[in-house]
Order: sequence, then C-alpha cells, then structure tokens
Amino acid sequence: MRPTRIPVLVLLAAAAGVGAYLLTRHYYADVQSPARYWPVTLLIIGIAELYTAYTTAARLAGRGSRPIHPIAVARLAALAKASSPVGALMAGGYAGFLVHVSRIDGPQAGTDTVTAALGTAFALVLTVCALVLERVCRVKTPPEE
Repeated sequence: MRPTRIPVLVLLAAAAGVGAYLLTRHYYADVQSPARYWPVTLLIIGIAELYTAYTTAARLAGRGSRPIHPIAVARLAALAKASSPVGALMAGGYAGFLVHVSRIDGPQAGTDTVTAALGTAFALVLTVCALVLERVCRVKTPPEE
C-alpha cells in the first residue's frame, strides 16, 4: 500500500468543491438545507482516529499495556487510507456550498453559512487526523547493522 498523496486529496477537494458550488447555485432554493449537526460527525470520527493514532503509536513503541497485532495495524492503515479521501471530498463539498450560500442574504442562508463553515473545518480535521493515523501505521525500515 502506498502512502496517500496530498495532491490527490487537493484534486478531490477541488472537484467536489466545484461540483457542490454548481449544484448549490442551480438547486439551492429547491432542496432542504443540511442539518446543523451533520458536520459534527466528521469531527467525532477525526478525533477518534487521532486518539487511535496516539494509542497505536504508543503500543507500537512498547509503551502500551499489551502489544498490538500486526493485522490490526494493517486494518487501521486501511481505515486511514479510506478516511482521508472522504474528508477531502467532504471539505470540498462543504466549501463549494459555503462559497454560494455566503453570498446570499437571509436567515436560512446565514444558518447554512455557519453549517458549511463548520463542515469545511471539521472535514479538514478528519483529513489531517486520517493522515496522522496512516503515518503512524507505516512500516518502519529496520536499522542497518
């Protein structure tokens, strides 16, 4: 498995942002606004991955109560590898939505602006936490003798 490349994540976020902007511009009046609590799920998953990265690093270094099984580390790496593109796509989607609704006047647009800003920020948190977890799960090269 190769490490996640940052340019790929940026490209995913940009594509999702453009798509979300175009969809929002054409269908904003026809679609119900996103719930205010939806972005919080991204933050919760990001925090859980960051905590997992911290405990995994400790267990790999031998500071944990018990060693970690190698297949568990591989599964965590797969989780991180899947979470970072999801976070990038969500960040781009919320950012595209934010660009459109921040230009509109009205109480509903104000609420949507806050939701979109939180969604963008929390999706970025998820992406960064997934990259940290992926980095912790990398196989270390053995020292040369």
